[in-house]
Amino acid sequence: MTDNDSCIPDKRGKYFGICTSYHHSKGCNCPKCPSCPEKEKFMFCSKGAYPGMEKKGCLCQECIIHSKFGLEGEYFCSE
Repeated sequence: MTDNDSCIPDKRGKYFGICTSYHHSKGCNCPKCPSCPEKEKFMFCSKGAYPGMEKKGCLCQECIIHSKFGLEGEYFCSE
């Protein structure tokens, strides 16, 4: 198993049922988000918080992934 394996309980993130496929990552707003700590990373909503993230605005609620998977809240890269 790897660190990215969703079967590892400690590595799941807030919404671990989200499919992180290429198709879904194309709709992800993370690369455009002013708060995103790593511009090349996608779908923080499925991965969990990023240590040291600074809140500068959030695009989560405008994201197609947010509505498609029925997510609640914002700042998934910090929570």
